[in-house]
Parts: sequence; structure tokens; C-alpha cells
Amino acid sequence: MKKNISEPVKKPLVWIGFVVLFALINPWYFPAGSWSPLVFGIPYWALIILTASLALSIFITWVVMTQWETGADEDEEL
Repeated sequence: MKKNISEPVKKPLVWIGFVVLFALINPWYFPAGSWSPLVFGIPYWALIILTASLALSIFITWVVMTQWETGADEDEEL
């Protein structure tokens, strides 16, 4: 029986997701010296980066759990 192997590196949706999330994590798009407004005493850019980091973690989990099929979970015949 042939194993169904699917790698996420061949799927454009995965690459687009990684590019967008990595772009949001890097603060290159914030103005220099930007610190206001504060949200609960935390600069808004820090909240954006933390949210993007959480989204990246969730996206990686989704990719590993749903897009990466190695066939290891199938019962193998001896």
C-alpha cells in the first residue's frame, strides 16, 4: 500500500501565510520613534507584534496538523 505523503512546502497558501505573518512581526513598517498611543501602558506596536507572533504560532500548528501528511499515522501491515 502506497503512503499518502503531502508536504506543505509545495502549497502556495502556506508560503503566503508565512510571508504575511513574518512581515507583521518585523517592525519595519512602524514610524521611527513611534510609541503612542499606549494601550494599558503598552505601546500599540508591541501589541501588534505579540498578536502577530500568536497568529504565527497558530498558523504553524495548523500547517503541521492539517497540511503535513507523512503516512506515519496509518496502520502499517507487517
